[in-house]
Amino acid sequence: TIMSAAEKKLREKEKAARKAKSTGPREENDAEEDGGFAFEAEGGDDDDDEFDGPDPRVAQLKEYITAGHTPEECAAELEKLGGQDAIICGAMLTGRSGEDFAKGHFLLSVVLDKGGKLTEEIVENKALLKACCASTPEAQIGCLTAMELLIVKDKRNGIKVFDKICKTLWECDVVEEEQFKVWHAQETCLQNYYSEFKLGDAIKMRDSAYTFIEWLEEGEDGEEI
Repeated sequence: TIMSAAEKKLREKEKAARKAKSTGPREENDAEEDGGFAFEAEGGDDDDDEFDGPDPRVAQLKEYITAGHTPEECAAELEKLGGQDAIICGAMLTGRSGEDFAKGHFLLSVVLDKGGKLTEEIVENKALLKACCASTPEAQIGCLTAMELLIVKDKRNGIKVFDKICKTLWECDVVEEEQFKVWHAQETCLQNYYSEFKLGDAIKMRDSAYTFIEWLEEGEDGEEI
């Protein structure tokens, strides 16, 4: 479930009304009970500044990486930091679902923040990206979804060349062929984590990525992308 600021305020008003009638408080969000997540937007009456700034784990991970630890050690530290209750784009993801996306977001916020070409920054950090993202299909999908957020929010030039970004991730053994297909089929996956999601951006990125997927399916014998 996604809870916008307006919905949150409406629920708070409903809760206050129930209390006034001596009715017990509302149960916790059902999505939390079944392992899902709630998207809690910034702007509550009591704690307007609660979600200001990036998640502190971004700074913690950056400090650990810049201290010179090996990619494998950094991957272990990222797992230790975890992704539950991540603060992303001014909102908190609560619940257990979305942790792989959150960890991918923390990592990309650190290693792809130099303002250069994404393909070049991926190659420069390929050992670290592979250690942190390639271990499971879920981590690979999390990496791709976090990359989608990074591009649509901050690096929009990457939308048109996402096929080349995908090819670089594949060549660096960060994401396997099958996971590109899974991500491609989940057209609205970012909507679960980003309140300003635009379907048009998602379609454009997948149109670009399909050039790469088609090239893979042709056995890499087609025209170079």
